[in-house]
Amino acid sequence: MWERFNVAGQQYLSQGKPSEAETQFKLAIAEAEKLGSESHAVAGVLLNLANTYRQQGKFADAEPTYKKALAMKERQSGPLHKDVVPFLENYSRMLKSAGRTDEADKLEKKAIAIFSRK
Repeated sequence: MWERFNVAGQQYLSQGKPSEAETQFKLAIAEAEKLGSESHAVAGVLLNLANTYRQQGKFADAEPTYKKALAMKERQSGPLHKDVVPFLENYSRMLKSAGRTDEADKLEKKAIAIFSRK
């Protein structure tokens, strides 16, 4: 069920309907949490929700959502796993959009370092 809401959210987002996407992602999170609050599904949908907030300029909502998604993904995969890279990159984009370039650069460098590991 969570997948349906997640896909609907992505479709709304691609149609330029971020508020509808936001609703669908929240429903997807609620359903995915039924699988366990730390499931991989929850982390991914949280990232989608955070990206939706970022695209709307809702940085105050986006940042804690990115932090939660990133922390969850780091617990699941390990802080130096390549699966963490998209979470760092998207959070970095939000920080840049909010004019917080120094913080964004730190996350970007961490993402590059992880991606470059052998």
